[in-house]
Amino acid sequence: MEKSQNNSLRQEYKRLRDSLSPEERFSKSQAIKDKFLALLESDFKGANIFLCFYPFGSEVDLTALYEHLLKLGKDLYFPVSNVSNHKLTFRQVKDMNVDFKAGAYGIMEPKDNLNDLSVDILDKIVVITPGLIFDKALNRIGYGAGYYDRFFASCSKTTIKVGVGFDFQVTDELEVTSLDVPMDYIITNNCILKGAKL
Repeated sequence: MEKSQNNSLRQEYKRLRDSLSPEERFSKSQAIKDKFLALLESDFKGANIFLCFYPFGSEVDLTALYEHLLKLGKDLYFPVSNVSNHKLTFRQVKDMNVDFKAGAYGIMEPKDNLNDLSVDILDKIVVITPGLIFDKALNRIGYGAGYYDRFFASCSKTTIKVGVGFDFQVTDELEVTSLDVPMDYIITNNCILKGAKL
């Protein structure tokens, strides 16, 4: 029952997100970028490794943020999806214009010749995480395949998990399971939510 409810919620929130005009998506994405940059001066100060996602469809578009982080000399990694085991690996991107190719699900992924993220640094990273729905307790519902939840299970407690979404993607409360990993931060165009441990 819970799974079908979540699937219904996913469809509902994806429809809401898809209904944004290109102008609305751009302006809301810019507001999220600005809030992230403010955190870069405070909570994320000193962070040098960022795991990012390439925007797909009507998702938040943070390519301007990524360009800015690269100019600051930060190390950026983007995910590669293994559809056979639903696991993510990450490769380093140094040029947003040339380092990508079409990958799983039609999403742009880093090219095969790029450096993989070392497991030795999984405790020193900020993970910018997409999602379809979040709640005020910082829970997250993604697309249902569990890629990010599996990845977070392998990370240290010092990994900073940052969910990003538009204001209407945050609801009061979600039904989640023990396998669903909550975020440490959620950034929308209107607000920043922080977890209790921070």
